[in-house]
Amino acid sequence: MAKPSPSHRLRIFGNGVSAAVSFPTGAGKSKLAELKIAVALLRGTKAIFLAPTLALVDQTATALAKTFPQAQIQQERAEEFLFTATELEPLPGISVLTPERCLSMLSFSPQLFADVGLLVFDECHLLHPRDLDTSRRSVDAMLCLLNLTTSAPAADILLLSAMMKNTSELAGWVQVLTGRPCLALDLKWKPTSAGARLRGLCSGAIDGATRADCADKAVGHQQESASFVTA
Repeated sequence: MAKPSPSHRLRIFGNGVSAAVSFPTGAGKSKLAELKIAVALLRGTKAIFLAPTLALVDQTATALAKTFPQAQIQQERAEEFLFTATELEPLPGISVLTPERCLSMLSFSPQLFADVGLLVFDECHLLHPRDLDTSRRSVDAMLCLLNLTTSAPAADILLLSAMMKNTSELAGWVQVLTGRPCLALDLKWKPTSAGARLRGLCSGAIDGATRADCADKAVGHQQESASFVTA
């Protein structure tokens, strides 16, 4: 594969570009999501981060608070599950929720999501039901995704999983759903020294004018190990 041009490398961070990302554990999915969130915040829009369990919600919110110390971050808590439409307040810059909680909020007040510019769905293989799964989690996850694209039609979608086998197919579906480009980033690459440099470049707060520089340098170093942006 020919080495992508610098503009092609940064395509994932462009406005109106979604992506389905299948990287192995430790290969940089979280940092890629943080860079995409930084771009959304710089555009003046809000980000929704979906995680499948409350434990992952707490872990993700803690990590994002370190990366974005000046951003308002809301996370779902077990004791706050019950609510009414009158209790819903405007969304902060970043909301970390389970798909079920997000679906409930969308059902009560879909207008709250009108200025969402990015949906990150971690462990997005939850969208596919398992053969022995008798719960409706996959149904709720799919309804959440579909309803959010209706309430926030301009939002980019970033699907993350280490267990996707049909990344290109999923990216094609998202492209049809949004009517905008969706990249299929499928990688068998394992973390190397370049991956360590990626973490080092973005481990601190991505604030002010340094965010764009961080995105450029991080993607550049990632390309030393793999060309992970497809045509």
